[in-house]
Amino acid sequence: MSSTQDDRGGLAAGGPRLVAPAWGADLLVVADAGDPERPAVRTVPVGANPRAVAASTDGTRAYTADHDAGTLSVVDLGADGFPVLRSVPAGQNPCAVVAGLVAGQVCVADRAGGLVTVFDKEAEAPAPPLTVGSGPSALAAAPGGQARYVCVVDDTDDTVTVVDVGTPGSPSAAAPVPVPGVTRAVAVAPGGRFAYVASRGAGGAGGRVTVLDLGAGGAVVGTPVPVGAEPRALALSPDGNRLCVAGYGSASVSVAPVHPDTGHVGTPVAVPVGPHPVAVAFTPDGSRILVVGQTSGTLTAIDTDTLPPVTRDTPVGAVPAGVVPGPDGRFAYVTDQATGELVTVRTAPRKGGEVTTGTGSVPVNAAAAPDGTWAYAADSASDKVAVLNLGTLRPGTAVTLGAPHKPWDVAVAPDRSFACATSPGSASLLVLTDDRGGDLTVDSQVKVTPVALATGAEPHGVAVTPDGQYAVTADSGTATVSLVDPRGGRYTIPAEVVNCQEPTGITTAKDGTTLYVADYARTNPNDEGGQITELHRTGPSQWERRRTVTARTGQLSGPHELAVTSDGLRLCVANYQNNSVSVLRREKTDDDWTHHMKVTKSPSMLRPYGLALSPDGNTLYVSSAAQNKATVEVFDISTKPAVHRSTIAVTDGVAVPPGLALSPDGAYLYAAVEQPAGARHTAVGKLYGVDLTGEGQKTMTLVAAAPDAHLDRPSGLACRDDRTLYVVNQGDKNDQTSPGTCLAVLTLDATRMKVGKAESVPLTASDTPYSVTVTADGTCCIANLDSKNVTVLTSKVIPVPVGAVGQSRPWDVAVTDDGAYACATDRTAASLRCVRLADQHVTSVGVGQDPMGVASGPGGARIYVACHGDDSITVLGRSSVQDAVSPGGSALGPPELVTTWQHPLIVKPESVSVSSDGTWLFVTCEGSGTLLMVDTANGIPRFTVPAGRGLTGSVPDPRTGEQDKHLVYVTDGTGAVLSVVDTTTLAPAGRTTTALDVRQAVAVPATS
Repeated sequence: MSSTQDDRGGLAAGGPRLVAPAWGADLLVVADAGDPERPAVRTVPVGANPRAVAASTDGTRAYTADHDAGTLSVVDLGADGFPVLRSVPAGQNPCAVVAGLVAGQVCVADRAGGLVTVFDKEAEAPAPPLTVGSGPSALAAAPGGQARYVCVVDDTDDTVTVVDVGTPGSPSAAAPVPVPGVTRAVAVAPGGRFAYVASRGAGGAGGRVTVLDLGAGGAVVGTPVPVGAEPRALALSPDGNRLCVAGYGSASVSVAPVHPDTGHVGTPVAVPVGPHPVAVAFTPDGSRILVVGQTSGTLTAIDTDTLPPVTRDTPVGAVPAGVVPGPDGRFAYVTDQATGELVTVRTAPRKGGEVTTGTGSVPVNAAAAPDGTWAYAADSASDKVAVLNLGTLRPGTAVTLGAPHKPWDVAVAPDRSFACATSPGSASLLVLTDDRGGDLTVDSQVKVTPVALATGAEPHGVAVTPDGQYAVTADSGTATVSLVDPRGGRYTIPAEVVNCQEPTGITTAKDGTTLYVADYARTNPNDEGGQITELHRTGPSQWERRRTVTARTGQLSGPHELAVTSDGLRLCVANYQNNSVSVLRREKTDDDWTHHMKVTKSPSMLRPYGLALSPDGNTLYVSSAAQNKATVEVFDISTKPAVHRSTIAVTDGVAVPPGLALSPDGAYLYAAVEQPAGARHTAVGKLYGVDLTGEGQKTMTLVAAAPDAHLDRPSGLACRDDRTLYVVNQGDKNDQTSPGTCLAVLTLDATRMKVGKAESVPLTASDTPYSVTVTADGTCCIANLDSKNVTVLTSKVIPVPVGAVGQSRPWDVAVTDDGAYACATDRTAASLRCVRLADQHVTSVGVGQDPMGVASGPGGARIYVACHGDDSITVLGRSSVQDAVSPGGSALGPPELVTTWQHPLIVKPESVSVSSDGTWLFVTCEGSGTLLMVDTANGIPRFTVPAGRGLTGSVPDPRTGEQDKHLVYVTDGTGAVLSVVDTTTLAPAGRTTTALDVRQAVAVPATS
């Protein structure tokens, strides 16, 4: 018979491969291990019923023990076609063979004859057969070549015989050593001195392992060590310091330490696995044990350096029988006795490909699109952001930022509406958008919009909040974390959150985290009606409704404008329909509101509309329109009942009272009045003001009139500071030439009674903005009557100080998955600066020295920091706390120190990222081309993945599908590529059909 091959072509001689005997087909199966995921297979005819196979240490020879032919076949693996060099007699029924002995000798066991025969490497000059115990069925020798002793298991008479092959051609056998219940599970330590033999307990009791000193003829060392029931397989780690025994009858493996110098076995630990474990093997680096579950059809990987060990399972076949780790430990091969398949299993991560970032480029950081189809890489050596197609692993057209910008970090919004890149040298954030206004794709024509940060900001790290509202930068030059709104500082609080029929009034707490919205709710005159909704900011652009004040609770009647004291304990509501003001109060800011008193006067006010409170909260200003005269009524509300103090005249001929605003220092009061138009479609409205300092009767005077100062039917106003007014204008919907629906931003001159500069911010023309409030940081909130929502206008850039300039150097930044915190590493202060995004409150947590990279785990409960200066990873956690937003609920609190990880492999870590399931931390270290995969359960680097020449950062694939979630993209600054790493730790990679009964396989090293 000639050798055969499958339809994938032949096998080149000399490569790493596997050999396996096909019992019933009288063939040797040779599989190419050089292409592990799809190995080519060739079959070579050998003697009848080959039961076992062995390979020479140099990989040039394979030997089969041909049970029915009574021969040993020698196959030349170093030649094309793998010819059988010879088949020589080897006893009645040879059943086991071992190679790699002194001088390349080979030993064959003849079970029926009770003999072993030792051959030279070519099987040309056999030594005389040696008599051993009855029924020799298994052989073992030290791995690595030049083994002097062969351990022979004689399972008929429960003995073990030691054969000395130290003198080529003159082997000798020691007297058999009794080992009751001996099985064919046997292994010899790497040094060749000790053998470990498994045996069954009497009557089905647990198994045992007996240690034999081969140099002393097989003398028993110590007492047998108890292991799981019915041991079927046994393996030693490559360094000989661990032992693993498969307990077929106990659905477990026993893992025990071994002292290589004495052979002593420590106390085993039982590790549960699938039913009927039938084979075990250590990976080449000894870090994992692979266990085949025969009836469960699974392969289990056990991490050996944790107690209890960490296990992972994957299905591999119908009746898997054996497992052989590949030469580099990245793959293993499982033989399936039922299907005749050779199953390739990926047992370690690997680099699967790369895409160039451009000649001469130095990619520092990358960001993957949410759909995982493309990525951006920041090229710190140019003004370009590389565009990379992750499907084809080809570069796209790079985005040119333009001089003087050179990118450092890059981030992509979750909805792909924009991306952004930091440029430290130009103190800028570059916002990237699709030129046609769509979502970004790999083929987008990209528009670049620079956003200037503070002078000398030197932004490095950047992240995008989960809602896409802000890009957050770590500014190493100004000791700040900047919140940048790429859309220009505008968003909407939806109507379903505001929960008002007709929002007419709005005010904010001092810190800007709480809004109060008045709902007019179509209330009839003198009827009880309307409500106040209280909204709480939970994150950037995120608001939740905390509570509602009903009309009955607040004694409301068509509420309009609102005013709240600085301590948040008193809230004043203008009741448009019953000519009063309701004053509500509470003892603590978490309490519900209760009605405190009603503010009225005689003669009564008419349609009270605008409100303003003095800084001390004791003086209330209320606008009225009694007798068609716009006035401001002044009350002392420090007493109950309130006392009317004076009236300030505004203007005559007004049916609707004006909106009011008081300067923060309490010195100037302003009123915005919509007066009847003189002609149709003419801009109307006037702004009045009064100096409240000094004594005597006060009367307002004109500050500005439409159409000047962008005034057109003003309805509400607020003071940004002592010299800046925000005025909302409803405009004339039918007049396209008027200032229209807008927010007028008026800067007053030194007198504070004239407009020095006027700017206009367009608002939604179809809507009716009614009232406006402004927070201390300049955020402007506008209640919209028609759309029933709130428009929020923020500063495009909000710098948050996190330290002192010169003593603080923010470097990288991550936003927690829940959007609550932006966490920036501070390289100078050895701290993590945690900015609560709801209110910009900063918490600092001490970490290791020179912290560089930072990453947040899924859900935001864990934060990891790469501490470059002391070779460590700092781990922070966030505990559940009572959620003030939703009483009775809980949220995660501020980050707190949990632990610090150090390991010899973690040296000068620079960047970290976290897998989508949170189980792995990916770490790059200075000058290293290896990606570390750190187990987040204990901080141990489980895998080291060669991924380039000088890795600088990593980003996991954001998708969560089974095929995608294992990918991580790594920037190689030295190699000018983005490497693609498949982080799969255990999964079938391919199946090769042999249609043969393969039970045992042996790895063969590559030949020279």
